[in-house]
Amino acid sequence: MSEEKTDQYMKPHGVEGIQVIESMNEEHQEISEFAFECVDFNENANILDIGCGGGVNIEKFLKATKGNVDGLDYSDVSVRESIKRNQDSVDSGRCNVIQANVANMPIEDESYDLATAFSTIFFWPDLGESFKEVFRILKPNGQFMMANGIDGTNPADEELADNIEGINLHTPDELEEYLLEAGFKSVEMFKKDNTFISVIIAKK
Repeated sequence: MSEEKTDQYMKPHGVEGIQVIESMNEEHQEISEFAFECVDFNENANILDIGCGGGVNIEKFLKATKGNVDGLDYSDVSVRESIKRNQDSVDSGRCNVIQANVANMPIEDESYDLATAFSTIFFWPDLGESFKEVFRILKPNGQFMMANGIDGTNPADEELADNIEGINLHTPDELEEYLLEAGFKSVEMFKKDNTFISVIIAKK
């Protein structure tokens, strides 16, 4: 990686952005698999994947629920790639992918049973306000799941942050505090053995 910080992870764009999305699809597979082991949801759940990247997790959720599975990302490249990957479900109306910022989502109150964020909260503006926005769009008793490959406690995380534009590190305890302040009633944490992979599930 060059000495200049890359902003492709924060907001993929151009041809290089497509390449970054493809690499993240592979790199985040272990995170995604662990997350799916940790979360429970109704077979008819409506789900929103925030920061949906290349749409891999949208595809997985579409196979796991009979409800709608939508995506949101503020990168137009990510939106296009997510739609392309899930084109059949988009065409049938089971999936809608929109370009928007998590801090101001054009989504009605209490729309989803589950909101997810895979390795993306590091780039969210004003984390406390963004969590309140997620809280707003969840139905009563809804859940918000975050799955991360870094947890802010690994010394190597700082080196990673030095090379990626816009990344902010938060420990699990800090995230729990933000979530409770946003209105969530409870926060449950899971850690994959011998890794820094963590899953945090907040319940409304």
